[in-house]
Order: sequence, then C-alpha cells, then structure tokens
Amino acid sequence: MKLKTLLIVVAILAALSATAWWLNRPALPPSLADSQVGRPLLDAASAAKLARVRLNENGKSVVLVRTGDTGWQVASYHDLPMDFSKLATLVKSLMTARVERLVTASPERIARLGFVETAITLLDETEKPLLELSLGKQADGGGRFIRFGSDKPAYLARLDAWLDLEPRNWADTALVHFTPTDIAKITLPVPGAAAPLSLVRTDATAAFTAEATPEGKRLKVDKVTSLMDALYNLRFSETVALDDPKPVGARAAARTVMLTTFGGKTLTFAIGRDPERTVVKADALKPDLALPAQLVATAAKPTPLPSADKAGPGSFTAGPLTDKIPAGPVFVFITDSDASAVVNAAMKRRAFQVGEFAINAIPASADALFELIPPPAAASPVTK
Repeated sequence: MKLKTLLIVVAILAALSATAWWLNRPALPPSLADSQVGRPLLDAASAAKLARVRLNENGKSVVLVRTGDTGWQVASYHDLPMDFSKLATLVKSLMTARVERLVTASPERIARLGFVETAITLLDETEKPLLELSLGKQADGGGRFIRFGSDKPAYLARLDAWLDLEPRNWADTALVHFTPTDIAKITLPVPGAAAPLSLVRTDATAAFTAEATPEGKRLKVDKVTSLMDALYNLRFSETVALDDPKPVGARAAARTVMLTTFGGKTLTFAIGRDPERTVVKADALKPDLALPAQLVATAAKPTPLPSADKAGPGSFTAGPLTDKIPAGPVFVFITDSDASAVVNAAMKRRAFQVGEFAINAIPASADALFELIPPPAAASPVTK
C-alpha cells in the first residue's frame, strides 16, 4: 500500500472513530447543567419577605407567624411571643446551605432517600411560598438529601438544621424584657407592715434606699440585688389553662412586687403558689359493719377508739384523719402599664409557671430586708 493511500485510510478511520466517540460520549454530570446547583436554599430577598413558617415532621407541626409591629408569635402554641433567636438560627442555616449537586430525578431512587413528612415551608404575608423544602435522610458522606417541593428531583445540600417540632419550645420564655439600670423604684409588701415598702434611688448608679427605714437598721443590699436578679432572669417553664386549680390557688396567695422605671413605666409581678394544706380525709372514720344502718345515719360525732383491735360492735374504727397536700408550683402574673404590651395579651391566654427562686427572692418579713447598723469601730489608743 502506498504511503499516500495509507494516510487516507488512517484519516478516514480517525474520522469514523471520532464520530463514534461523539455519538457514544458519556453525558455530562447533570449537576454541571442544573440551575439549582451552587445556589443557597434561601436567598436574602426571600428571607426579607418572610412572614410565616411551617415545620412538619411525623405528624407534628409548628406554625410561626409575623404579627406586624408586635413581632413574631407561635400560632401553634396559644399565639405566645416567639423566641426570635431560634428562627434566626434556622433562617441562617437555610441561607448558608448551598445545593452541592443533583442526586437523581428517578422516582425509584428518590423513594430510597428517606423523603417522608419532614418539610420546611416559608411564606410571605400573602401566604405565597418563598421556599417549600422537603428533607430526606442524611447522606453517608455528609449533607442531607433535599427536594424543592414534593415532585422535584433530589439534591444534596450541606444543610445543618435541626427542626424542633415542640411548639412550646419556640415561645419566648422571658415574659418581659427590661434593664435593671432603668429601675428607679421597687414597691413590695412586707408582712406585718401597714403599707407596702418603697425602695428608691436617684439614678442608675445609686444604691436603693428605703423610704421608711427602722431606727438603728439599714437596708440589706444583697436582698435587693437578689430580688432584682430574680425578676430580671424570670423565665417560665410551663403554661396551663387560666382556670386550672393550681394557678387559681397561686393567684389567691400571691405577693406583689412593682418596678417603676425612671421614665414612669411600671411592671407589676404577682408571684405565688397554692400553699400546703391539711385536709380531713373523706373516709377517715369508717363505721363498723355491725352497727345498725339507722345509727350510722344519725351518728353526728362518732368517737374513734384508740386502736382498731379494741373496736367492738357499734363502734367506729379510727385511721389517719388528715392528709397533707403539698404546696403547688409557683406562678407569676404580670401587668405592664403599657396597655399594648405583648405580655398583657399573653396573661389573658395562659398561666405561667416559674421556678421557686422567684418567690424565695421576695423578703418574707421586714427582718429579712433590714439589718442592724454595726457599732462604730473602737478608736485605737494613741501611743506616745
């Protein structure tokens, strides 16, 4: 074969080989062409429009709603004010997580990626969806399988978000927010005193003084500090219905502390608990079965015997006559002088249980709030 002919044959074979490769070339990874890859799950423009959040998982749900000037509320938990830091954490995780790659569009493969009921839905004020995200299981190599909606391909994203599906956990447990340095006056009742005691100061740096101090005594600074700290750090641990016997009894036994700011605003805290009670047992006195029924009906004041083994016909056997019912949990009832304050509306919906430290911080008596002024130190003798 001549060299020229050989070169022509080689060129033809090369062209055929190139054509065959082109026709049978491997497809580019779908992720290289998919428009979602590289994008954040939530962009800043959508986050700015956020007005409603729905979280769903295994039949549980949480609904959070923005309510104009009053902030956010937990719609699924008595419309109580929401802890905004929790929502901020969730939104941040959605904005920082980016779609890494397209995993599959095959329904068969998607069915194996754990998409069940876990979903995050973000909406604007007109309830138009800003993001509808379905979450699958965690990927073996890290990240989580996601879908935009329920009928889309599955992607992988480095999403680090734990969905708290307990509505109560989204509520802001701090019922009021104030700064201790803003408080100019503390008014509190003292058992045995004719009028509530007032503690005042002239500015934020000054110490509180009592308007009426017993002779020879002075105010215990640590008691005032403890009281202020207890109210400042007050957080509720549980809520119950307003007509529940526990808060009803607590309100009846509550003691009131009022804080007045330098600007004239007042916050009133009524803190109490249903006290320990001793009650007579309904079945404390049991009639002897041998006693005629007509005598049982007419016996007004049966006399118990010292012990049951000495009881005879026609007598009553004695057992424990009373029961002690322990003190109930502590509840707080707050009133803000600002009629539009969120806490006022919250107090009309639920009763809020708090820790025992709140009631223990209120001085039980004047002796607990004042102390004797120590005598002046003796002068040292002058030496020559």
